[in-house]
Amino acid sequence: MRKSLFLIGASLLACLVAGARERIHVVTDRSSYIAGDLVYCSLFCVDDEGRQSGFSAVSYLELISADGTVAEAKVGLFQGRGAGSFRIPMSAPTGNYALVAYTAGSAASPEDARILAVFNTTSTARVRDGVQIVPENEFALPVAPDVVNQGGLSLSLPARLRQGREAVLLLGSQDLGADVSVSVYHEDGLAPSDGKSLKTFLGGGPALPGPRLGEYEGEIVYATVEGLEASRDTLGAGMVTAFLSSAGAPSNVYVGRSMADGRLQFFTGNIYGDRELVCEVVSMDGRQCHINLASPFVHPDPGEIPPLKLSSAQRGALVSRKASLQAWTASGMDTLSRFLPKREDLLLEGQRTIRYHLDDYNRFPTVREICVEFVRELQFVRRGDKWMIRLMATDATDSRSFIQGNVLVMMDGVVLTDHSMLSDFDAMLLEDIDIYTRSIVMGGVPYSGVVNFISKKNYVTALHFPPNVRVVDFLGVSYPVAYTGANPPSGTEDLREVLFWHPALEIAGGSQVRIPITAPSYPGRFRVVAEGWKADGTPVRAEYTFEVE
Repeated sequence: MRKSLFLIGASLLACLVAGARERIHVVTDRSSYIAGDLVYCSLFCVDDEGRQSGFSAVSYLELISADGTVAEAKVGLFQGRGAGSFRIPMSAPTGNYALVAYTAGSAASPEDARILAVFNTTSTARVRDGVQIVPENEFALPVAPDVVNQGGLSLSLPARLRQGREAVLLLGSQDLGADVSVSVYHEDGLAPSDGKSLKTFLGGGPALPGPRLGEYEGEIVYATVEGLEASRDTLGAGMVTAFLSSAGAPSNVYVGRSMADGRLQFFTGNIYGDRELVCEVVSMDGRQCHINLASPFVHPDPGEIPPLKLSSAQRGALVSRKASLQAWTASGMDTLSRFLPKREDLLLEGQRTIRYHLDDYNRFPTVREICVEFVRELQFVRRGDKWMIRLMATDATDSRSFIQGNVLVMMDGVVLTDHSMLSDFDAMLLEDIDIYTRSIVMGGVPYSGVVNFISKKNYVTALHFPPNVRVVDFLGVSYPVAYTGANPPSGTEDLREVLFWHPALEIAGGSQVRIPITAPSYPGRFRVVAEGWKADGTPVRAEYTFEVE
């Protein structure tokens, strides 16, 4: 039995170290954008055998031209599927770009890159050698060819719609259930799709090994320690403890682990959203130091990127695109996306919590006085010239109290190792005190309990942190979202270019999904694209075009 457990553990460790061999197919809501646009993405992650891969929990996307990377994003993965979005910078030059995706354990393959066209309507900047000027009399607006439906998907929608009218798109799967991305967008002919589908992707080459440890539970954040001499020896001897945390939920707290090369690892469960992280490192010998977070993006080779054809004949379409983006932003339409389920960090899930809602008690001026007067689980004690919070417990008869040992203290989810910052904090600014009394282990460090002081308006950001703390901007994992057709506010002209987007729509076998579609207030040709795989892994795809009059 012991030998079997050892072999299982050894196999798992080898898998984590090597990472799974994976490839990622990216589907976007359309193929051409203007600078400032939001790009919706749906990801399909497969292993070397072309089967749905459930190994990696996060993937990395880069939008790359001959001039380098202009946009980066992280997208969470669950059982081989992922969804997210990123915004193209307003400064992105006009040209074609390669959208590449990879995981920590598997490198990006240039053959798998998706080509996206980007037009900058506010600048004359162009990608180096990436634009081909075509005279207006020689330019023909490209139109995506009609595609024969594959795999038994069916699409049904009237061929013609009146402006502003609503219709129902019926999307069905004839036999087995299917998991598909669905996009309904204006086909203005600025740039055609690169023609890559999940079916052709699955027939591609093997996955390439990646440069880092596989990320099974979530992103692994790497950091270096600055300010210590011989940091490799110091870290290896366990002479520093480092924390990552952010204002908000108390589960976004991570303790760093030392590596042989002197770096630190933080094993996260994926930190969602762009946010500020509080990075703190404590040296056991009292020396001042801080940590710097490393970027996980590797800037891979995008392969050959064809030049973008640019002509004055595209002026009308680009003017319409710019007006649509301005109306979309001004009306707040980018806030109307629907959030989809995501991986949750269950660090404190199910933990017994003792909550003190301070409005239920007589207020005292400072946190220390509150703990003295009525929070019997917490005790402030002096250690030299500083205060320290201890977690207290009582026996079954409440007749004897004792110290529970090491306690993790937070304010608004941010770790505070210097408890003196809390002792004289204005208690009127606090809302609640949450005490988790069960032991947890983070980064190999055991804690006998957790205390989180919750302020009314995230006042933790107003604290004066010591020099060993850095507050840094952090690019988190993109929230998975769907845009299901929310209309602009009443009285606003409807200039939407994307009428519907869902990155992972589930269709039961032998059934249909009803999708309401509202036509915009301008005429044009629109395309519906549904792509994904059946329950048995067979790729499916269906396309349909209709006119708005």
